[in-house]
Amino acid sequence: MDRTDVKKLLGFGYNEDRVFGFVKAGFNAEKFNKNLEILKGIGDKMLEVRDTLSDDEIRKLLARLHKSWKDGVPPESIELTLMESRSAGYGLTEKTEIDFLYYLIKVEEADGNWTPSCLKGYLHSVLRHWYDFKPGVREAIGWFILNRADKDAKDLSVLIPFIDTDGPAKLGTHLRKKKQSWQWAPPTVLMPTTRINYPYFGDTLMTYFKDVQKGEYDDLRSALNLHNQTRTDKILLPQLIIKAGKFNKDLLDIATKRIGDPFDESWWAPFDGANAEQKKNLRLARKILLSWIMQEVIRMFFDVLCRDKERKDFWSKQAHKVSDFTVYGSYQSKQLALQSLPTQNVNRHFRTVDSSMDNCALAMCIGEYVIIEFTKVGALYAYKKDSKKYREAFRGANSLTNVESLKVSGMQMLYDMDYHRFAPEGKLEHRGIGWRSRMERWISFQIGNIADD
Repeated sequence: MDRTDVKKLLGFGYNEDRVFGFVKAGFNAEKFNKNLEILKGIGDKMLEVRDTLSDDEIRKLLARLHKSWKDGVPPESIELTLMESRSAGYGLTEKTEIDFLYYLIKVEEADGNWTPSCLKGYLHSVLRHWYDFKPGVREAIGWFILNRADKDAKDLSVLIPFIDTDGPAKLGTHLRKKKQSWQWAPPTVLMPTTRINYPYFGDTLMTYFKDVQKGEYDDLRSALNLHNQTRTDKILLPQLIIKAGKFNKDLLDIATKRIGDPFDESWWAPFDGANAEQKKNLRLARKILLSWIMQEVIRMFFDVLCRDKERKDFWSKQAHKVSDFTVYGSYQSKQLALQSLPTQNVNRHFRTVDSSMDNCALAMCIGEYVIIEFTKVGALYAYKKDSKKYREAFRGANSLTNVESLKVSGMQMLYDMDYHRFAPEGKLEHRGIGWRSRMERWISFQIGNIADD
């Protein structure tokens, strides 16, 4: 496009004399606004320009070609417009049959139809449906892209190492080796950075973050948020949690937000297609997180809300048996809890009591029981779920004004020292060091190893 074409397109022209002439003449608002309208009109026209069909048009194109395939129409006899050739590859889905794909490729490669630009759609589809294609389809698309890249689309040769089965993992290793950010993953395979949400990049991120270095957790959080694929979350995070071994607040926070509160088992259900090892890792990682959270809750409750090392040590050893918990306390105690645990955990498990009293309660679910400890030393209470006394204690639990309401009067002792008998529910006073052994025996006798399985 030369100067004359530009002048015709714009409808007005600029040169040095005109520009400085405008300055000398003063600002002409009317002329300025008119020119802005011309530019806006050009911009609107440019937005209408596209190099592929719309999604609906692509679906109709693929349906037409699929009918031709079913009807036995020779692929070399089908004529496509340039726009259709560029667009067909975008229409591939998990329902695409392998034989139809081969037919479509022959149509694309026919004389008059072929254009290297059609490969872009196939590349998008293979990365977008990486785990969903029927057997052989993904490999066939990869072969088509690489074969044509070798012939007449040399700029696609960079894809060669990354389009086979292990391609995504190779890409993660490649970026780590070159000390490049995970954000370079899409551009490396000729995709816009926004395509990090394609499933293909799941294995890339798993490989890239398989050994998360100190200071990389914010990077991991950003990558998973942008990628936003459940499969990746439920494979990578369990692996990292199991490998970590000890409490890691960053991993706890990321896993709680990306997968869900581990106390809600439904969030940690296996994803579609999970293998036996992945299912096992999910179960183990959830169990580890439950232990991490309970250890922190117990530490916070008995170190921060009250000072009781003896009870903290006792319940720390029982933490792995706790399947759920609720803390009842003041607004101030909730703020203290937020310093130790992810906000999502605190919001779900903390009930603010409409009272300025300092006494707080920790209700722990172990097997078929709810055991309640209080910050003020006295006695713990154990209720069997759905019993009469349990319903009496918790009937107003969502709107308590005083945690003392959780103590039902007239409860018998859990352990009768005179007759050495265990009660099915009751209270146990924290008197002397003997209370710990009595509570351990009660848990072993009444609850057994159910929570350890």
